[in-house]
Amino acid sequence: MSFLAGSENSWIEGGSGVDRLVYFSDAVFAIAITLLALEIRLPEMHGPTTRELAQALIGLLPHFYGFTISFWIIAVYWLAHHIFHYIRAYDRRLLVINLLFLMWIVLMPFSASLLGWYASYQLAEVVYFSHLILTSLSMALLWWYAASGRKLVDPDIDPIVIRYNYASILSLPIAFVLAFVLAIGVSFFSTAAAGYCVLLLFFVRPVTAFYARRRSA
Repeated sequence: MSFLAGSENSWIEGGSGVDRLVYFSDAVFAIAITLLALEIRLPEMHGPTTRELAQALIGLLPHFYGFTISFWIIAVYWLAHHIFHYIRAYDRRLLVINLLFLMWIVLMPFSASLLGWYASYQLAEVVYFSHLILTSLSMALLWWYAASGRKLVDPDIDPIVIRYNYASILSLPIAFVLAFVLAIGVSFFSTAAAGYCVLLLFFVRPVTAFYARRRSA
């Protein structure tokens, strides 16, 4: 369906158009995850010994670390993007917000490589966590815009579902902020240890998600 509601900026379209938006978004997620692996490259070596090859592989461990963390974070965002299961229509503003969110997703390989090369630098931590927080806020904005006044979701959607998605999505930036604050605090004592504070996301996220979902019930 599509119709105009008074101005060229207020058209709303649904049906297959929403599917097209979702397919495009899924493609972006797939490309971003694939690009993560392209950042893992062995240095050029001509006839290396087994020891030299082993040392080169060990040198890539920080990159595998950045890849693994970022892969699962993108996976979490992809799962969160399934809120489109409840979105029945879209307009120009929703398209722009979704593109903003996808822009941060596409930049994830850059932040992952930064974390891989410079995990012991405080600035790398700041950039990485800031990226995650901005991505999460974009996702929260996406759901808020779609569900506000039930403008783009099913008019008969259960209010508990709306609150549940709000709580689940908002638990993402909360988890990232908590891990970020801890990482910055630890960095004043050990920048090397701060580089691994990202791992806490996998413990903080379930706790914040569980608490937020209980609040939404």
